[in-house]
Amino acid sequence: MKSINEQINPEFVIQAKKLAAFSRLLRRVLPPECHGHVEVANIRDQNLMLITDSPVWTTKLRQLSPQILQFIQSNTAGDTNRAPIIHHIQISTRYHAPDSGEQQALNKKNRHKVQISEKTATMLSQSADSIEHQQLKTALLKIASHVNKQNKPEK
Repeated sequence: MKSINEQINPEFVIQAKKLAAFSRLLRRVLPPECHGHVEVANIRDQNLMLITDSPVWTTKLRQLSPQILQFIQSNTAGDTNRAPIIHHIQISTRYHAPDSGEQQALNKKNRHKVQISEKTATMLSQSADSIEHQQLKTALLKIASHVNKQNKPEK
């Protein structure tokens, strides 16, 4: 059986080292508040591809991209054998999907935020009374039960 090092394509190792080198350069040029929100994704056709975790950080990086490009070019100029020449920075957003535990907590938290006016609740209840489809009727009545207590007039 071959060792793990013998099974890995050497091109992958070279690419991983290049990505790691550009990641180190990126950390040096970015403000500290950006560090946890951006990653080097790839290097292709003289493009350095960066990924952020939200549109806010994508916008921030686009504003910083001239400085990032200049810094990277000046710090890799003499190292053309190991580091490719970068002429453009491409930035995109990849959202982080919460794990199931986080999602359940968000659902539980947001479940109590749904509130409708008394007028809307009345309309939904009336509509439910005229519907024969039991699942739809039940769903409408459930939504109608979310009346905003603060807007309910005193009796």
